[in-house]
Amino acid sequence: MVDALLDFAADIARWLHVLAAVAWMGFGLWLRRLAFRARPLIGPQAELEVWDTHSLGFWRTAKVAAPTASELEGLVWSFNQIRWLFMTGLVLLGLIYYRQPQVYLIDPGVLSMSGRAAVAFSLLGLLGAPLINEAINRIPLRYRRTYILSCAIHVLAWVYAYASLFSQQGAMIQVGAMLGVTITANILWYLHPATREAVDALIRGERPDPVKKQLWDRRNYHSFLLPAVVFLMLSSHMGAIVRANGHAFLTIATVLVLSVISRRILEATHKNGGVMPARFRWITAGAVLTLGLGVGWLASARHGFDRVRVEARAHSAATDKRPLHAEEIVLRRYAACHAAQPSFPGMASPPRGIVFTPDNLPRYAGQIAIAVGSERMPPGNATDMLPSERRALTEWAIRHGQ
Repeated sequence: MVDALLDFAADIARWLHVLAAVAWMGFGLWLRRLAFRARPLIGPQAELEVWDTHSLGFWRTAKVAAPTASELEGLVWSFNQIRWLFMTGLVLLGLIYYRQPQVYLIDPGVLSMSGRAAVAFSLLGLLGAPLINEAINRIPLRYRRTYILSCAIHVLAWVYAYASLFSQQGAMIQVGAMLGVTITANILWYLHPATREAVDALIRGERPDPVKKQLWDRRNYHSFLLPAVVFLMLSSHMGAIVRANGHAFLTIATVLVLSVISRRILEATHKNGGVMPARFRWITAGAVLTLGLGVGWLASARHGFDRVRVEARAHSAATDKRPLHAEEIVLRRYAACHAAQPSFPGMASPPRGIVFTPDNLPRYAGQIAIAVGSERMPPGNATDMLPSERRALTEWAIRHGQ
């Protein structure tokens, strides 16, 4: 009952997290569009304007360089979205990934560790990455190349570390969460107080500090990684060719590079009046071709798991009248899904990249107990699992999960 309630709470947190992410990222991308498509406006206050059409209406958005104190009275602060995103993300980490580290983070084939050690390594990144990023942001403005190089080394070092510690799926989730927390800290530690200082200066009739605006423009380079954060955090819903191809560092690094390229192309398109510049068309075509060839190579090389012989084991279990052992029950009722090449209709890869074999079953005992006890698995009882088998497997899983 407790596990079912925790799963339900995780579903609610995931829903709120997605809503907050859509609202925040949509708002940010809209502002970037305004910044690059704005045109000079001849007026007493506004310096730029953008015209839009939506829902049979026409809208004009203007950027005001020096608003008056009275105009700032109706100012709407937009930081609650990132706060909701941050808090729901932490809840999800606790309810899903830290509650089930053996499933989501650990791969004995990469590094054998306890659940507590996996959680500790994860927290190290969530706490350490924002602190290191803040130190990098203290580099003087004139050292632009040094700043960009430091940021790249910082991110790739964490990617290499987690690719060497966790399963590929776990590394992707952890890097996405680490980048998300770093971006959130960057906004709440710097942008929020700097914005308040700017508002207070305008109310006093003073000009905001231009250096802080330059520093934020440089800090805002993190927005180039937002597409990668979304991709990595959704990777657990993708097929094994993405999250279990055996090349964690290469996969994550490729996602990060493509994220930066895509943002560059998007902003160049905005600057060009909504039309992609010709040079970027060739870059896009080359990137798609290279990515397609790389995916094809990963698909042909993906044979890391031992094939499970479903039919033979199921036949022996069906004809044998003696009590079934846990391994036989699993291979009879679950191998249709959790095999290297699932035979379940419409399933191209095993759920969460988990392939059950007699050797690794004890590692998943806790998750098997939850799935079998709640009758969520097999889905719809498609393999006709008997109540006696469910009880026997639950008792075995509880014993081995302690």
